Amino acid sequence: MTIGQKLKNVLSAISMILIGIAMLFFGEKAYMAIIGVFSLTLDIMGIRKLIFYFSMARYMVGGRNILFRGILLFDFGIFTGSLVWVPQVYILLYLAGTLAFSGVVNIIGASEAKRIESSWKLKTFQGIVKILFAISCLLFMHSEIRVVDICAIGFIFSAVMSITNTFRPHQVITID
Repeated sequence: MTIGQKLKNVLSAISMILIGIAMLFFGEKAYMAIIGVFSLTLDIMGIRKLIFYFSMARYMVGGRNILFRGILLFDFGIFTGSLVWVPQVYILLYLAGTLAFSGVVNIIGASEAKRIESSWKLKTFQGIVKILFAISCLLFMHSEIRVVDICAIGFIFSAVMSITNTFRPHQVITID
C-alpha cells in the first residue's frame, strides 16, 4: 500500500469516527443521517467500481464481475435512499441484515485465510463483532435512540479497524 493510499484510508477513517461521535451526540435525530450516509456510501462505491470498469477493468479477466458489482452497489444505494419514507422497523431490519451479511463475509474470508495459512484472527474478530452489533440492533429495534447508539459505535469500530488494517503488515502470497 502506498503512502497516499494509507493517508486516504486514515483520513476516511477519521471522518468516520467524527460522524460516529456526531451520531452519538445527536441521538434520535441522527436516524435519517444514518440512512443518508449508508445510501451515499453505497452509491459512491458503486460509481467507483463502474468508473474502474470503464477505464481499465473491461480489459481484465473477470472485469465483468466488477461491472456487475458496481451496478449492484449503486442499485442498493438508490434503494437504501428510497427507504426514508418506509416504517423504521423495516429499515432497521435492512441495516441489521446488511451488517450481519458483512460479518458473515468477514468470517468466511477469515476461514479461507486460515486454510491458506495467512493472518485470519483480526478478520474473524471483526466479523464476530459485526454479527453481535446486528443482533443487538435487532434486540433494541423498538428504541430508536439505542439503535442509533449501536450504529454509531459500530461506525467507530469500523473506522478503528480500518486504521488497524492500514498499518498492519500484509502478507504477499506467491505462486511457484
